[in-house]
Amino acid sequence: MSIKNKLQIYLITCNRAKNLEYTFEQILAKDSPIKDFDITILDNASTDNTNQVVEKYQKDFPNIKYIKNLLNVGGGVNLCKAYELAGVCGKEYAWVLCDDDAFDFSNWAEVEKAVLEDKDIICVSNYCYPNNDISNSYYCLPQMTFVPAVIFKTKYVTFDIIFTMYESLYTLFPQLCLSIYAMNNDLSMHVLSKQIVDNGLHRNISSNEASYSRGAKYNNLTDRLRKRNWILGFVDIISHLKSKADQKEYVEKAILYKDIYGSWINFYADICSRYLNKNDFHYFYIIYKSLKLKRKIQFWLWFIFKQPLRIIFNIKNLIVLRHFVFD
Repeated sequence: MSIKNKLQIYLITCNRAKNLEYTFEQILAKDSPIKDFDITILDNASTDNTNQVVEKYQKDFPNIKYIKNLLNVGGGVNLCKAYELAGVCGKEYAWVLCDDDAFDFSNWAEVEKAVLEDKDIICVSNYCYPNNDISNSYYCLPQMTFVPAVIFKTKYVTFDIIFTMYESLYTLFPQLCLSIYAMNNDLSMHVLSKQIVDNGLHRNISSNEASYSRGAKYNNLTDRLRKRNWILGFVDIISHLKSKADQKEYVEKAILYKDIYGSWINFYADICSRYLNKNDFHYFYIIYKSLKLKRKIQFWLWFIFKQPLRIIFNIKNLIVLRHFVFD
């Protein structure tokens, strides 16, 4: 049974005409189960030939709608606009796609089954789960930082969710507001046994092209945005979870994912060089307080072993740090 009349699709893009065409070739292929679904392209004021690419496909696919922003509002705001539109689209479910990912629709039947079973959240990616073992629920939020990982019920896109998403733009992950709401309220969730979308990291996209602040001038950004990275944003956004224990468990799982840090040593070295060694105690502390006690102890043992001279010659900063050690 097709879920065409139940699912609205949005695709966010900006100055990636070539990547967008790659995406169209997948989702509009003859064997794609979503080729005739309603698809809305949200173009964040592209200056390349994105509009021409869309127009080319619209000739054969009248189900494609194209909306272009007058100004580049930033990728996060464009994402929030997709959720806004989803909230009033009139369909039961919505799915927000990006323009640079890889699709495998061989397990689409499981998506249809989850929709027909009335699941509130359907996670359609599982590459964050070790060995694709979806039994451990603490991998779901790290997975859902990947925008297309979630198909969601549109009835939950309320004023409160949208307001919180805009307020959370600085975290880099406003889309998690809905998933966190689902967890706080025990809504039903289904994770696919075999994913249908994988991230675009394999496509050799440059770090500048993948930047969260793409298009902005670095010197014009606030200090909070300039110093933002994946783990700091993740820790900030999951502070909305009601359970402090759950917050720490999600951080525990996220840090060890291979595309985040992969090991605790890599993590300790990064937060030390990125924040602690630069006396950015505020940002350091946001991350530090999200750790389990055993990780805090491990960090200081690592720090003492790796940077003894910094301890000896930085007594002033140690006085500040004394509050952090066993917080």
